[in-house]
Amino acid sequence: MEYSSVESFDLNGVQIKTAIIDIMNKKMIDEHISSLLRSATENRTYVIGFDIQFVFNTKTYNHYKASYRSRCANLNFCVGHSCLIIRLRQFFDFNRWSSSFTSVLNLLTVPDYTFVGVGIKHNLARLEEQYGIGCMNAVELGPLAASLMNKPRLSYCGVNELAFVVNNTDLRKYRPVSMDFDWGSVPLRPELAKLATVNVYSYYKIGNTLLGWDASFPSEPLFDE
Repeated sequence: MEYSSVESFDLNGVQIKTAIIDIMNKKMIDEHISSLLRSATENRTYVIGFDIQFVFNTKTYNHYKASYRSRCANLNFCVGHSCLIIRLRQFFDFNRWSSSFTSVLNLLTVPDYTFVGVGIKHNLARLEEQYGIGCMNAVELGPLAASLMNKPRLSYCGVNELAFVVNNTDLRKYRPVSMDFDWGSVPLRPELAKLATVNVYSYYKIGNTLLGWDASFPSEPLFDE
């Protein structure tokens, strides 16, 4: 059975719409990815927030080189106030359902767009290992912020501190300290959908701010340590 829904979440007074779509629903995935790209082009915003969640799995896949203890559960994208969560099934067979991934493959290899996130390089490496899916341009937000703002410590910071330093946004009340992170739940629980949305939207906002700065960004820190 294919699951899809559209949720609306409030983040500091901003309404963010998130489409949650099953990987088998190729038509809806194509439509939403086209919508994201159209929005980015119209607004001249060539930054896309990107994130992945994983689900624990001990099943051995004979057509892979090795067994993996966790599998990609969700692929998350964000442009502006629109987010897309693509649900991968726990035992998703890429060879059988690769046609459902055509839009995703095309999106990740568009040369004019930069994908940003926290831990994005590690996540993409795992995605490529498991499904052979690569990304044309990926930027790690911590090192980017550290370089542009002359604050080396930001290289090791998570999304909470990056959002606060770069965009003066406090995410703590939107990111629970304790939760059962069952990313493979069907349908995706609302609180998890909101958490995924907050994360990938924040990546987009941070990346858009940082990459929008002029190349002559001053060497002096803009914020107090």
